[in-house]
Amino acid sequence: MTFSEFFSTVPLLGMGAISILVVMVSLGLGTLLGRLTARGRDSRGDASMGSVVAATLGLLAFMLAFTFNMTAERFGQRKALLLEEVNAIATTYLRADFLDERGTVKARKLLAEYARVRDFDPRAGALEDYRRRLQRSEQIQRALWELVAQHEARGYEPERLRAFYQPLNEVLDYHTRRTLVGGEYRIPAPIWVALYAITALSMLAIGFQLGVSRGGSLLVALALAVAFSLVILLIADLDRSYEGFLLVDQAPMKELSEQLQQGERPPPAG
Repeated sequence: MTFSEFFSTVPLLGMGAISILVVMVSLGLGTLLGRLTARGRDSRGDASMGSVVAATLGLLAFMLAFTFNMTAERFGQRKALLLEEVNAIATTYLRADFLDERGTVKARKLLAEYARVRDFDPRAGALEDYRRRLQRSEQIQRALWELVAQHEARGYEPERLRAFYQPLNEVLDYHTRRTLVGGEYRIPAPIWVALYAITALSMLAIGFQLGVSRGGSLLVALALAVAFSLVILLIADLDRSYEGFLLVDQAPMKELSEQLQQGERPPPAG
């Protein structure tokens, strides 16, 4: 496992534990340094320290908002791509009527299997199952395209053939986009490092201020650790399409798969 893969392979509970550890250790270290600094002298707190804490917290808030927006946007893309792929498969199934009789039967059989293969529940599926489904999806795509090539080689009517392969092109396109957006794109490791580094510096500054003023509370520190850790955990959850609580609902693909397995025509895509 390379460094760039670390943050995308650590379990979500591990990410939560790392976040709490970073916050608590930084707070504790900052508090200790603050008390050591304040020892032996009358310290009512450096006025500039409040500005430093505010600046680091502002930077942390910006970094959290930036990272959250990145993952939330990609989560929305995964939902939209799922619906678009469902519509593309349904349209291609309907447009199979434009092929000859034998081609129609074969294309619909392949598309029914394709929808079943694409109906993948990330909560229940293992990585090997996902890879097998991905490989089978690509095999079906090649079989469908070979069907188009066979019709063209026989001099089949170009307009009728075009009516079928245009939505088929969209099926192939959405497959690629869903694979990349859902399975490959992640928050880059340098952004994770920067996020944790800014979090640590912010907590260090808060702890230092509490130490210098000889104040602070264990409960407040714990609440702060949990609050920031939950936000980071939420970002990590949104970033992953294969685990966690915030997964794209696969119901549209499941419903289409059930319709096609029963030989029913799906409603026209909107």
